[in-house]
Amino acid sequence: MKRISQGLISIVLTYAIAAGAQDTTAIDTSYVEYSDRAISLPLGVGLRIPTYDRVNGVTLPWGPHVETSNGRIDVDALVRYRSHLGNWDPALEGVLRPGDANELRFLVGRGTFTNDAWIRGDLLNSLAALFVGSDARNYYRGDKATARLSHALMPGSFVLTPFVGFNFERDWSTGDLVPTRSPWSFFGRSGALRMRRPNPPVARGHIASFVVGSGLELATGDLESKLNLELEQSVHTHFDEVCFALPSGPFCLPNDGSFTQGTVHASVKFPTFGTQTFTFTGHGVFTGGSGAAAQRFAYLGGAGTLATVDLLALGGDQLRFLQGDYVIPLEKIQLPYVGNPFIALRYAAGKAGTMDYIQNVGVGVGASFFRVDFTMDPARNRSPVSHRSAVTFGADLSF
Repeated sequence: MKRISQGLISIVLTYAIAAGAQDTTAIDTSYVEYSDRAISLPLGVGLRIPTYDRVNGVTLPWGPHVETSNGRIDVDALVRYRSHLGNWDPALEGVLRPGDANELRFLVGRGTFTNDAWIRGDLLNSLAALFVGSDARNYYRGDKATARLSHALMPGSFVLTPFVGFNFERDWSTGDLVPTRSPWSFFGRSGALRMRRPNPPVARGHIASFVVGSGLELATGDLESKLNLELEQSVHTHFDEVCFALPSGPFCLPNDGSFTQGTVHASVKFPTFGTQTFTFTGHGVFTGGSGAAAQRFAYLGGAGTLATVDLLALGGDQLRFLQGDYVIPLEKIQLPYVGNPFIALRYAAGKAGTMDYIQNVGVGVGASFFRVDFTMDPARNRSPVSHRSAVTFGADLSF
């Protein structure tokens, strides 16, 4: 009996060892959390989407991207190469999110800046400059350090984002008053109103200022609206002295001064009858005090604002602009690839600096994102930079 028991134990142990030899895989029931690396190189090499304009040529950003898995840190360390200027501009920029509703946006670095980005987006302005030599922005160079802390409030269908910030910058002009060379374009390479359009000079010096404001977005049903308000109060300015020789002796402009500047931009789009839509756009710049330096000027003129006025020919630290666009799709006509064509009725009015209001009325036709407009100035006495009519080609790339 003892031998039988020992034999049975041996058989059991043999089968146990054999079973263990056949399946050695352990089942891990523990929880494992995977996360991407915090530092990455976009597109595999660190390149970002380039832009193109008449001052910088190609602007090619490169650098690593830092983003934590919880989204609290989202930072880019970039160097932008500007082909026409031959400059390498370093910058550190991004967003810190100390809370779910709080954001701290910051920028420290050197770059080429503009106040006219509201007229066209980066993509459309780059394509217009490359193909037809139409750059709807004026530029200046500078070293900047900015920070803005915002808090998002979401009562109902509204998104309200009040913010407070600080800005310090050292600015200088870029380009020549009479450019002798310019970046390449398919058309308009040597045009005085195209790629060789003069870039307005700015005051060389420093500006330190506080900024407060708010954004407001409303999307309910088919209604879309946005409103951005910003108020800047300078706390210190100092510019290089500029003097002129007059018969009574030299006259020098003041090299410092205080200014208060408010900027408002609004847009509303909603349906009217059937598939017809109405879009309103407004932009305003209001300046008090002794007046702002030229790097705070805003400009009007060209297809994006007042079509009958030369491109960005009106400028100053005071600006008013409004535009209404009524679009009527032709639903009974279906074109291949682009869908229904449309007819658009447009009205625009604006002024900048000390000029009086200039009005434009026009009609356009188009399909999908492309349109052609014929615009007229109904006034009898026009400004020296305004014309009776204009034909413009445009595109809407806001997709």
